[in-house]
Amino acid sequence: MRMLLGLIDRLLFAAGFALAMQLPQFVDAYTQRYGGYHQALVDSMAEYQRNADEHYGGDIDKLIADLHAAPAAGIHDIGDKLQRDRAHELEMRNGLQILEHETLARRLVYLAGHLDADIARAAWASFQPGLPLSFDALLCGLVGAVLFSGLFNLLRWPFSLWRRRNRRSSMPAAAKPAPAAPPAPPKTYKPTPKPPAERKAPTL
Repeated sequence: MRMLLGLIDRLLFAAGFALAMQLPQFVDAYTQRYGGYHQALVDSMAEYQRNADEHYGGDIDKLIADLHAAPAAGIHDIGDKLQRDRAHELEMRNGLQILEHETLARRLVYLAGHLDADIARAAWASFQPGLPLSFDALLCGLVGAVLFSGLFNLLRWPFSLWRRRNRRSSMPAAAKPAPAAPPAPPKTYKPTPKPPAERKAPTL
């Protein structure tokens, strides 16, 4: 049983290392697709930006205000959509700066709070695992291996403790070690008395 658990521990360590090594590469794939989505959004707003450049001195907020002030509901909806797209474009632009120029740790922190699920699914669908040998990949692999192995050992620890206690409680009395006998008292040496010498009768 112990050998099997050790084998599982090693397999999880290797699996955690291999999986976590892919994280920097997936972040790069996500960043590339994120940039494509941002560029598509910029292109969709280009016509409105040209209109703002021509009639509002390049201030697209004034164009949005005029669209909101229009009496027609359809034009008002265009203003709402343009306002949402502009806010989204500014958010994506700031995110792209982080994803393209910051460290891996900073990028992971940003993604933890601003991950776009649609972009992540699209990036995962076309993701090709590899064997990156960069410092970030090796560091992520080591962290992943330690986490996988540590989690496994943390989960098996209560079970191992229970098995150890159960084994001790079910041990038969004959198998339990007998208490040690008390030490024998030291022997005292008593000298034996010599028998009295025989006296011979005098001869005549």
